[in-house]
Amino acid sequence: MASDTPQVITDASGVGAVVRSARAAGRFTIDFEFLWERTYSPQPCLVQVAVGDAVHLVDPIEGAPIEPLAALVADPSLLTIMHAPSADLTLLAMNYATSPANLVDVQLAAGFVGLGAGQGLSVLLDRVLKVRLDKGEQYTDWSRRPLSARQLRYARADVEHLERLWGELCQRAERLGRADWVAEEHERRYGTASRWMPDPEESWRKVKGQGKLSARDRAVLKELARWRELEAARRDRPAAWVVPDRTLLEMARRRPTTAQQLQQERGLPERVRASDVEAMLEAIRRGNDTPPMSMPPPPPPEVQVRMESLAALGQILVAARAAEADLAPSLLATRDEVETYLAHAIGGRDGDESPLASGWRHRLAGAPLLDLAAGRIALAAADSRPFLREIPRHPGE
Repeated sequence: MASDTPQVITDASGVGAVVRSARAAGRFTIDFEFLWERTYSPQPCLVQVAVGDAVHLVDPIEGAPIEPLAALVADPSLLTIMHAPSADLTLLAMNYATSPANLVDVQLAAGFVGLGAGQGLSVLLDRVLKVRLDKGEQYTDWSRRPLSARQLRYARADVEHLERLWGELCQRAERLGRADWVAEEHERRYGTASRWMPDPEESWRKVKGQGKLSARDRAVLKELARWRELEAARRDRPAAWVVPDRTLLEMARRRPTTAQQLQQERGLPERVRASDVEAMLEAIRRGNDTPPMSMPPPPPPEVQVRMESLAALGQILVAARAAEADLAPSLLATRDEVETYLAHAIGGRDGDESPLASGWRHRLAGAPLLDLAAGRIALAAADSRPFLREIPRHPGE
Protein backbone atom coordinates (compact mmCIF):
# COMPACT_ATOMS: atom_id res chain seq x y z
CA MET A 1 0.00 0.00 0.00
CA ALA A 2 1.28 3.44 -0.85
CA SER A 3 2.28 5.49 2.20
CA ASP A 4 1.56 8.92 0.76
CA THR A 5 -1.65 10.77 1.52
CA PRO A 6 -4.08 10.47 -1.41
CA GLN A 7 -5.23 13.60 -3.21
CA VAL A 8 -8.88 14.66 -3.07
CA ILE A 9 -10.88 15.77 -6.11
CA THR A 10 -13.18 18.71 -5.46
CA ASP A 11 -14.25 19.91 -8.92
CA ALA A 12 -15.97 18.77 -12.11
CA SER A 13 -12.80 18.65 -14.18
CA GLY A 14 -11.19 16.21 -11.78
CA VAL A 15 -14.27 14.00 -11.83
CA GLY A 16 -14.29 14.14 -15.63
CA ALA A 17 -10.73 12.81 -15.73
CA VAL A 18 -11.72 9.90 -13.47
CA VAL A 19 -14.70 9.10 -15.69
CA ARG A 20 -12.56 9.11 -18.83
CA SER A 21 -10.02 6.76 -17.29
CA ALA A 22 -12.76 4.36 -16.14
CA ARG A 23 -14.33 4.28 -19.60
CA ALA A 24 -10.95 3.64 -21.18
CA ALA A 25 -10.25 0.76 -18.78
CA GLY A 26 -13.72 -0.77 -19.11
CA ARG A 27 -13.94 -1.44 -15.36
CA PHE A 28 -13.57 0.35 -12.04
CA THR A 29 -14.17 -0.14 -8.34
CA ILE A 30 -16.24 2.27 -6.28
CA ASP A 31 -17.35 2.80 -2.68
CA PHE A 32 -19.25 5.53 -0.84
CA GLU A 33 -18.84 7.01 2.61
CA PHE A 34 -22.16 8.53 3.69
CA LEU A 35 -24.37 9.52 6.59
CA TRP A 36 -27.93 8.21 6.96
CA GLU A 37 -28.93 8.90 10.55
CA ARG A 38 -30.94 12.10 10.17
CA THR A 39 -32.12 12.10 6.56
CA TYR A 40 -34.54 10.14 4.39
CA SER A 41 -31.87 9.25 1.85
CA PRO A 42 -28.18 8.52 2.41
CA GLN A 43 -26.08 11.65 2.07
CA PRO A 44 -22.79 11.10 0.19
CA CYS A 45 -19.72 12.48 1.95
CA LEU A 46 -16.86 10.90 0.00
CA VAL A 47 -16.59 8.64 -3.04
CA GLN A 48 -13.62 6.32 -3.58
CA VAL A 49 -12.94 5.19 -7.15
CA ALA A 50 -10.11 2.95 -8.31
CA VAL A 51 -9.14 2.41 -11.94
CA GLY A 52 -6.28 -0.03 -12.23
CA ASP A 53 -3.66 1.03 -9.68
CA ALA A 54 -4.92 4.62 -9.47
CA VAL A 55 -7.23 5.53 -6.57
CA HIS A 56 -9.27 8.74 -6.67
CA LEU A 57 -11.08 10.29 -3.71
CA VAL A 58 -13.98 12.50 -4.78
CA ASP A 59 -15.41 14.99 -2.28
CA PRO A 60 -19.02 16.10 -2.97
CA ILE A 61 -19.10 18.24 0.16
CA GLU A 62 -16.34 20.39 -1.31
CA GLY A 63 -18.09 20.69 -4.66
CA ALA A 64 -17.25 17.62 -6.76
CA PRO A 65 -20.29 16.38 -8.77
CA ILE A 66 -21.35 12.76 -8.24
CA GLU A 67 -23.69 12.45 -11.24
CA PRO A 68 -20.91 11.44 -13.69
CA LEU A 69 -19.83 8.64 -11.35
CA ALA A 70 -23.42 7.47 -10.95
CA ALA A 71 -23.63 7.30 -14.74
CA LEU A 72 -20.66 4.91 -14.76
CA VAL A 73 -22.53 2.48 -12.51
CA ALA A 74 -25.51 2.64 -14.89
CA ASP A 75 -23.39 1.90 -17.98
CA PRO A 76 -23.67 -1.76 -19.07
CA SER A 77 -20.42 -1.52 -21.05
CA LEU A 78 -18.43 -1.00 -17.83
CA LEU A 79 -17.82 -3.53 -15.07
CA THR A 80 -18.54 -2.03 -11.64
CA ILE A 81 -16.78 -3.83 -8.77
CA MET A 82 -18.05 -3.26 -5.22
CA HIS A 83 -18.22 -4.86 -1.78
CA ALA A 84 -21.63 -5.32 -0.11
CA PRO A 85 -23.14 -2.52 -2.20
CA SER A 86 -26.80 -2.53 -1.12
CA ALA A 87 -26.67 0.72 0.86
CA ASP A 88 -24.53 2.37 -1.83
CA LEU A 89 -27.04 1.36 -4.51
CA THR A 90 -29.86 2.80 -2.42
CA LEU A 91 -27.89 6.05 -2.24
CA LEU A 92 -27.45 6.10 -6.02
CA ALA A 93 -31.11 5.32 -6.65
CA MET A 94 -32.52 7.86 -4.21
CA ASN A 95 -30.14 10.71 -5.03
CA TYR A 96 -29.32 10.15 -8.70
CA ALA A 97 -32.06 7.83 -10.06
CA THR A 98 -29.37 5.29 -10.96
CA SER A 99 -29.50 1.47 -10.97
CA PRO A 100 -26.57 -0.88 -11.58
CA ALA A 101 -26.20 -2.27 -15.09
CA ASN A 102 -23.13 -4.52 -14.81
CA LEU A 103 -22.16 -4.92 -11.17
CA VAL A 104 -20.25 -7.57 -9.25
CA ASP A 105 -20.12 -7.92 -5.47
CA VAL A 106 -16.97 -9.44 -3.98
CA GLN A 107 -18.78 -10.25 -0.73
CA LEU A 108 -21.40 -12.25 -2.61
CA ALA A 109 -18.81 -14.09 -4.70
CA ALA A 110 -16.85 -15.02 -1.57
CA GLY A 111 -19.76 -17.07 -0.28
CA PHE A 112 -19.54 -19.38 -3.28
CA VAL A 113 -15.87 -20.27 -2.81
CA GLY A 114 -15.86 -21.37 0.81
CA LEU A 115 -15.20 -18.01 2.48
CA GLY A 116 -18.59 -17.63 4.18
CA ALA A 117 -21.45 -15.20 3.71
CA GLY A 118 -21.49 -11.57 4.80
CA GLN A 119 -17.74 -11.27 5.28
CA GLY A 120 -16.31 -7.81 5.83
CA LEU A 121 -13.80 -6.43 3.37
CA SER A 122 -10.90 -6.52 5.83
CA VAL A 123 -11.54 -10.22 6.50
CA LEU A 124 -11.68 -11.09 2.80
CA LEU A 125 -8.54 -9.13 1.95
CA ASP A 126 -6.65 -10.80 4.79
CA ARG A 127 -7.80 -14.31 3.90
CA VAL A 128 -7.49 -14.05 0.11
CA LEU A 129 -4.71 -11.53 -0.57
CA LYS A 130 -2.96 -11.39 2.81
CA VAL A 131 -3.60 -7.64 2.90
CA ARG A 132 -4.40 -6.17 6.30
CA LEU A 133 -6.39 -2.97 6.63
CA ASP A 134 -6.31 -0.35 9.36
CA LYS A 135 -9.89 -0.42 10.70
CA GLY A 136 -9.44 2.56 13.01
CA GLU A 137 -11.74 4.90 11.05
CA GLN A 138 -14.76 2.61 10.68
CA TYR A 139 -17.04 4.89 12.70
CA THR A 140 -15.71 8.25 11.60
CA ASP A 141 -17.99 11.18 10.77
CA TRP A 142 -17.28 11.59 7.06
CA SER A 143 -19.24 14.84 6.84
CA ARG A 144 -16.71 16.80 8.86
CA ARG A 145 -13.97 18.77 7.16
CA PRO A 146 -11.06 18.78 6.91
CA LEU A 147 -10.47 15.03 6.59
CA SER A 148 -7.28 13.80 8.20
CA ALA A 149 -4.49 12.01 6.34
CA ARG A 150 -5.41 8.83 8.22
CA GLN A 151 -9.04 9.11 7.13
CA LEU A 152 -8.00 9.55 3.52
CA ARG A 153 -5.69 6.54 3.64
CA TYR A 154 -8.46 4.47 5.22
CA ALA A 155 -10.89 5.55 2.49
CA ARG A 156 -8.40 4.67 -0.25
CA ALA A 157 -7.96 1.15 1.15
CA ASP A 158 -11.67 0.44 0.65
CA VAL A 159 -11.21 0.26 -3.13
CA GLU A 160 -7.55 -0.13 -4.04
CA HIS A 161 -7.51 -3.95 -3.71
CA LEU A 162 -11.05 -4.73 -4.88
CA GLU A 163 -10.23 -5.49 -8.52
CA ARG A 164 -7.46 -7.92 -7.57
CA LEU A 165 -9.75 -9.52 -4.98
CA TRP A 166 -12.50 -9.96 -7.58
CA GLY A 167 -10.02 -11.56 -9.98
CA GLU A 168 -8.90 -14.10 -7.39
CA LEU A 169 -12.48 -14.95 -6.41
CA CYS A 170 -13.38 -15.45 -10.08
CA GLN A 171 -10.51 -17.88 -10.51
CA ARG A 172 -11.61 -19.86 -7.47
CA ALA A 173 -15.19 -19.96 -8.70
CA GLU A 174 -13.98 -21.21 -12.10
CA ARG A 175 -11.89 -23.95 -10.52
CA LEU A 176 -14.92 -25.08 -8.49
CA GLY A 177 -17.21 -24.98 -11.52
CA ARG A 178 -19.35 -22.30 -9.90
CA ALA A 179 -18.90 -19.32 -12.19
CA ASP A 180 -22.44 -19.85 -13.47
CA TRP A 181 -23.75 -19.93 -9.89
CA VAL A 182 -22.07 -16.62 -9.15
CA ALA A 183 -23.46 -15.05 -12.34
CA GLU A 184 -26.98 -16.36 -11.64
CA GLU A 185 -26.99 -14.98 -8.12
CA HIS A 186 -25.71 -11.60 -9.28
CA GLU A 187 -28.53 -11.39 -11.81
CA ARG A 188 -31.07 -12.28 -9.12
CA ARG A 189 -29.81 -9.61 -6.71
CA TYR A 190 -28.44 -6.89 -8.95
CA GLY A 191 -30.01 -7.50 -12.33
CA THR A 192 -32.56 -5.44 -14.24
CA ALA A 193 -35.39 -6.57 -11.96
CA SER A 194 -33.68 -5.26 -8.81
CA ARG A 195 -35.22 -2.22 -7.13
CA TRP A 196 -33.37 0.17 -4.85
CA MET A 197 -35.87 3.00 -4.44
CA PRO A 198 -38.35 2.77 -1.55
CA ASP A 199 -41.87 2.16 -2.84
CA PRO A 200 -44.50 4.10 -0.86
CA GLU A 201 -47.13 1.54 -1.91
CA GLU A 202 -45.12 -1.22 -0.21
CA SER A 203 -43.86 0.72 2.80
CA TRP A 204 -46.48 -0.85 5.09
CA ARG A 205 -44.55 -4.12 4.89
CA LYS A 206 -41.64 -2.53 6.80
CA VAL A 207 -43.81 -1.51 9.76
CA LYS A 208 -42.90 -3.75 12.67
CA GLY A 209 -45.91 -5.66 13.97
CA GLN A 210 -48.09 -5.32 10.87
CA GLY A 211 -48.43 -9.09 10.59
CA LYS A 212 -50.75 -9.13 13.62
CA LEU A 213 -53.29 -6.70 12.15
CA SER A 214 -56.68 -7.65 10.80
CA ALA A 215 -57.31 -7.43 7.07
CA ARG A 216 -59.24 -4.16 7.51
CA ASP A 217 -56.61 -2.65 9.80
CA ARG A 218 -53.91 -3.60 7.31
CA ALA A 219 -55.69 -1.66 4.57
CA VAL A 220 -55.69 1.41 6.81
CA LEU A 221 -52.05 0.89 7.70
CA LYS A 222 -51.12 0.75 4.02
CA GLU A 223 -52.58 4.21 3.43
CA LEU A 224 -51.02 5.66 6.58
CA ALA A 225 -47.60 4.19 5.76
CA ARG A 226 -47.84 5.50 2.20
CA TRP A 227 -48.52 9.02 3.50
CA ARG A 228 -45.64 8.73 6.00
CA GLU A 229 -43.17 7.57 3.34
CA LEU A 230 -44.06 10.41 0.99
CA GLU A 231 -43.93 12.94 3.82
CA ALA A 232 -40.56 11.64 5.02
CA ALA A 233 -39.19 12.02 1.49
CA ARG A 234 -40.58 15.54 1.26
CA ARG A 235 -39.02 16.56 4.59
CA ASP A 236 -35.84 14.51 3.99
CA ARG A 237 -36.17 12.93 7.41
CA PRO A 238 -36.28 9.25 8.50
CA ALA A 239 -39.82 7.88 8.28
CA ALA A 240 -39.85 6.97 11.98
CA TRP A 241 -39.22 10.63 12.81
CA VAL A 242 -42.49 11.60 11.11
CA VAL A 243 -44.61 9.02 12.96
CA PRO A 244 -43.17 6.02 14.85
CA ASP A 245 -44.17 2.51 13.78
CA ARG A 246 -45.97 1.80 17.04
CA THR A 247 -48.14 4.89 16.65
CA LEU A 248 -48.91 4.04 13.04
CA LEU A 249 -50.08 0.57 14.12
CA GLU A 250 -52.30 1.96 16.86
CA MET A 251 -53.90 4.45 14.48
CA ALA A 252 -54.60 1.60 12.05
CA ARG A 253 -56.26 -0.38 14.85
CA ARG A 254 -58.25 2.47 16.44
CA ARG A 255 -58.98 4.34 13.21
CA PRO A 256 -59.69 7.78 14.76
CA THR A 257 -62.21 9.89 12.87
CA THR A 258 -61.60 13.33 14.38
CA ALA A 259 -58.56 15.53 14.91
CA GLN A 260 -59.05 15.37 18.67
CA GLN A 261 -59.08 11.57 18.68
CA LEU A 262 -56.02 11.36 16.43
CA GLN A 263 -53.98 13.83 18.47
CA GLN A 264 -54.47 11.66 21.54
CA GLU A 265 -52.50 8.83 19.95
CA ARG A 266 -49.36 8.09 21.91
CA GLY A 267 -46.11 8.77 20.09
CA LEU A 268 -47.24 11.60 17.85
CA PRO A 269 -44.98 14.67 17.87
CA GLU A 270 -46.01 17.19 20.51
CA ARG A 271 -46.88 19.77 17.90
CA VAL A 272 -48.62 18.21 14.93
CA ARG A 273 -49.45 20.53 12.06
CA ALA A 274 -53.11 20.77 11.17
CA SER A 275 -52.28 19.77 7.60
CA ASP A 276 -50.61 16.56 8.86
CA VAL A 277 -53.59 15.74 11.04
CA GLU A 278 -55.96 16.12 8.11
CA ALA A 279 -53.68 14.10 5.85
CA MET A 280 -53.60 11.21 8.34
CA LEU A 281 -57.37 11.32 8.81
CA GLU A 282 -57.77 11.25 5.02
CA ALA A 283 -55.43 8.25 4.83
CA ILE A 284 -57.55 6.47 7.42
CA ARG A 285 -60.71 7.24 5.44
CA ARG A 286 -59.11 5.87 2.26
CA GLY A 287 -58.11 2.71 4.09
CA ASN A 288 -61.63 2.26 5.39
CA ASP A 289 -63.01 2.65 1.88
CA THR A 290 -60.70 0.12 0.19
CA PRO A 291 -61.09 -3.67 0.25
CA PRO A 292 -59.55 -5.42 3.27
CA MET A 293 -56.00 -6.66 2.71
CA SER A 294 -56.06 -10.36 3.49
CA MET A 295 -52.77 -12.17 3.70
CA PRO A 296 -52.35 -15.55 1.97
CA PRO A 297 -54.25 -18.22 3.92
CA PRO A 298 -52.18 -20.42 6.23
CA PRO A 299 -51.55 -24.01 5.15
CA PRO A 300 -54.30 -26.52 6.03
CA PRO A 301 -53.99 -28.01 9.54
CA GLU A 302 -52.64 -31.33 8.28
CA VAL A 303 -49.94 -29.51 6.33
CA GLN A 304 -49.00 -27.45 9.39
CA VAL A 305 -48.64 -30.62 11.48
CA ARG A 306 -46.37 -32.21 8.89
CA MET A 307 -44.37 -29.03 8.60
CA GLU A 308 -43.49 -29.05 12.31
CA SER A 309 -41.11 -31.95 11.77
CA LEU A 310 -40.44 -31.66 8.04
CA ALA A 311 -39.20 -28.06 8.23
CA ALA A 312 -36.57 -29.01 10.82
CA LEU A 313 -35.43 -31.93 8.68
CA GLY A 314 -35.34 -29.68 5.64
CA GLN A 315 -33.07 -27.22 7.43
CA ILE A 316 -30.72 -30.04 8.37
CA LEU A 317 -30.67 -31.32 4.80
CA VAL A 318 -29.89 -27.87 3.38
CA ALA A 319 -27.17 -27.24 5.98
CA ALA A 320 -25.56 -30.59 5.15
CA ARG A 321 -25.73 -29.98 1.41
CA ALA A 322 -24.16 -26.54 1.89
CA ALA A 323 -21.41 -27.94 4.12
CA GLU A 324 -20.62 -30.68 1.60
CA ALA A 325 -20.29 -28.05 -1.14
CA ASP A 326 -18.32 -25.67 1.18
CA LEU A 327 -20.98 -23.09 0.42
CA ALA A 328 -22.43 -20.43 2.70
CA PRO A 329 -25.81 -21.93 3.78
CA SER A 330 -27.64 -18.60 3.50
CA LEU A 331 -26.72 -18.47 -0.20
CA LEU A 332 -28.33 -21.84 -0.76
CA ALA A 333 -31.61 -21.15 1.06
CA THR A 334 -32.89 -19.16 4.01
CA ARG A 335 -35.10 -20.73 6.66
CA ASP A 336 -38.17 -18.99 5.25
CA GLU A 337 -37.36 -20.19 1.73
CA VAL A 338 -37.03 -23.79 2.91
CA GLU A 339 -40.27 -23.68 4.89
CA THR A 340 -42.24 -22.01 2.10
CA TYR A 341 -40.91 -24.42 -0.52
CA LEU A 342 -41.76 -27.47 1.61
CA ALA A 343 -45.21 -26.09 2.47
CA HIS A 344 -45.96 -25.75 -1.25
CA ALA A 345 -44.61 -29.23 -1.92
CA ILE A 346 -46.68 -31.08 0.68
CA GLY A 347 -49.70 -28.86 0.11
CA GLY A 348 -49.80 -29.61 -3.62
CA ARG A 349 -49.39 -25.94 -4.53
CA ASP A 350 -47.20 -24.35 -7.19
CA GLY A 351 -43.84 -23.24 -5.83
CA ASP A 352 -42.20 -22.24 -9.11
CA GLU A 353 -41.52 -18.71 -7.88
CA SER A 354 -39.15 -20.04 -5.21
CA PRO A 355 -35.39 -19.72 -5.86
CA LEU A 356 -35.23 -23.41 -4.90
CA ALA A 357 -37.38 -24.33 -7.90
CA SER A 358 -34.78 -23.78 -10.61
CA GLY A 359 -31.10 -23.46 -11.46
CA TRP A 360 -28.22 -24.56 -9.29
CA ARG A 361 -30.28 -24.22 -6.10
CA HIS A 362 -32.79 -26.74 -7.36
CA ARG A 363 -30.06 -29.20 -8.29
CA LEU A 364 -28.25 -28.80 -4.98
CA ALA A 365 -31.17 -28.45 -2.53
CA GLY A 366 -34.58 -28.03 -4.17
CA ALA A 367 -34.78 -31.51 -5.68
CA PRO A 368 -33.57 -33.27 -2.49
CA LEU A 369 -36.11 -31.32 -0.47
CA LEU A 370 -38.88 -32.56 -2.77
CA ASP A 371 -37.58 -36.10 -2.32
CA LEU A 372 -37.60 -35.62 1.45
CA ALA A 373 -41.16 -34.27 1.42
CA ALA A 374 -42.33 -37.18 -0.74
CA GLY A 375 -40.61 -39.77 1.45
CA ARG A 376 -38.20 -40.82 -1.30
CA ILE A 377 -35.18 -40.24 0.95
CA ALA A 378 -34.51 -40.56 4.67
CA LEU A 379 -31.77 -38.90 6.71
CA ALA A 380 -29.28 -40.58 9.01
CA ALA A 381 -26.22 -39.50 10.95
CA ALA A 382 -22.80 -40.14 9.42
CA ASP A 383 -19.30 -40.20 10.92
CA SER A 384 -17.69 -37.98 8.27
CA ARG A 385 -18.47 -34.57 6.78
CA PRO A 386 -21.16 -33.40 6.34
CA PHE A 387 -22.14 -35.90 9.10
CA LEU A 388 -25.41 -36.74 7.38
CA ARG A 389 -26.42 -39.44 4.90
CA GLU A 390 -29.33 -39.39 2.51
CA ILE A 391 -30.80 -42.89 2.28
CA PRO A 392 -32.97 -43.70 -0.77
CA ARG A 393 -36.35 -45.18 0.12
CA HIS A 394 -38.62 -47.16 -2.12
CA PRO A 395 -42.43 -47.13 -2.21
CA GLY A 396 -43.91 -49.22 0.55
CA GLU A 397 -40.90 -49.00 2.87
